[in-house]
Amino acid sequence: MKIEQIELYISNYEETVSFYKNILEFRCISENNIVANFQTGSSILTLHKDENNSYYYHFAFNIPPNLFNEAKKWIQQRISLATEDGEDEVHFVESKAKSFYFEDPAGNIVEYIARETTAPATEETFTPMHVVNISEIGLTSQDIKKNIEKIQKLGISSKNNEPISYDQYLNFMGEYEDGVYIIVAPVGRRWIFSDKKGIVAPLLIKTNRGVINSSEN
Repeated sequence: MKIEQIELYISNYEETVSFYKNILEFRCISENNIVANFQTGSSILTLHKDENNSYYYHFAFNIPPNLFNEAKKWIQQRISLATEDGEDEVHFVESKAKSFYFEDPAGNIVEYIARETTAPATEETFTPMHVVNISEIGLTSQDIKKNIEKIQKLGISSKNNEPISYDQYLNFMGEYEDGVYIIVAPVGRRWIFSDKKGIVAPLLIKTNRGVINSSEN
């Protein structure tokens, strides 16, 4: 499964759009006063203006594994990284991946992740053009079963066919070899490297197998 596009609804719209254009230096492919689209490798990040709510999301971008340290330094020159237990990165041993996190002006928890087995290596110096694609999007839900079934109907199973958790744990939906996941999460579960807990928010996820709209019944 590949994530082709995610559409998010955010407040602090102008500052957030500026952040992605001028701090992360993503390529803005279209923009007006209510919606902006950014090319992020093979995926598109879409931000919709919604000043009546304070939605936030967790999402991640894949980066080449051999450029993890360079990417981290590049980001640190621009913004502060989030920390957890005094550390500003984490190594997921089982998944063979390393990540660092930060927040954007809308309060989204953003992650850069380097997966040893799924992201291509490169000998070049890190630039924003080395972002491979959208790696993860968190879908927080009060009805885990309903959203899991939506995803499964598109032929997307849980990572390594792990059992589904309906009330406590994160469900990583997607194939390990692709390194791309829809994370179906229960309301109130804290996102790591953040003090924020998962909230229900409108979300559109376009994959190469179909579309998931969190607002649809």
